[in-house]
Amino acid sequence: MLRQVSPESEPIYDFIIALHKYCHGNWRQAASEAGLSEDEIKAFLDYSAQFLGNCGNYKSFGDSKFIPRINPRQVKALATLTPETLQLWEQIKDGLFADKDVAKMHLGYPDQGHLSTYYPDSPDITKEEITIISDFLESKKLLPENTRVRKTPAGYEVLIASEYTRPSEMERDTSETEWELEGKLKGKRLVLAFGDYHKEMNTIADNLEMAEKFAANESEKSMLKEYVKSFRTGSLEAFKQSQRYWIGDKGPMVESDIGFIETYRDPHGIRGGW
Repeated sequence: MLRQVSPESEPIYDFIIALHKYCHGNWRQAASEAGLSEDEIKAFLDYSAQFLGNCGNYKSFGDSKFIPRINPRQVKALATLTPETLQLWEQIKDGLFADKDVAKMHLGYPDQGHLSTYYPDSPDITKEEITIISDFLESKKLLPENTRVRKTPAGYEVLIASEYTRPSEMERDTSETEWELEGKLKGKRLVLAFGDYHKEMNTIADNLEMAEKFAANESEKSMLKEYVKSFRTGSLEAFKQSQRYWIGDKGPMVESDIGFIETYRDPHGIRGGW
């Protein structure tokens, strides 16, 4: 998901797509209306291609931010072409270009000054805290791939991607949902908070449920059922089961595997990207 890269990535995507729809792909027309030269619109399109190729405004390998080779005034001129893009401009203008804080030009641990959406609203969460929480979750046999961590005044919230905000004990991977921490974090509370990305998880699960009737075989049907269970409840045990069925589906005409799988974007290297 774009929002797993940076706060501005999702509106930047919407901005590019809205401009494309407006000019129906006739970028010379858009440039003419906005008063941009051919070189300037080419620079915007170069940026757009880089952005779409990396699914965000940070390189997918290297995690460094890239910016347009035109100035804010020229991008704003494009933004004035429609009310929608002008509104989106207000959301992206501060994040589209180079940050005065050089550390923010790289994805990484928040306490080192870097950007990470895996630890939202937590600019002072430390690498040590993240490590302790990760080790604690591992001790509870809770997998981290579909989680984010937020620091709160009372302690920490582990945000779990799921449609349900309150899955039942039978649906969860653990009977417990909160703990009093010990050691260096003594006095702090760790709480599991379900329902992260709940709208998206609902849409995905609904469509995968409908896809079951078109499955080519029982392995695919079972895989889809486990996907649905995982994305509705947040259970990564169900996701692991989906992968067993996926492996067993030999030589499919179309092969796909979805979920919070690759962990490259998380500076701690354990939380997955969609």
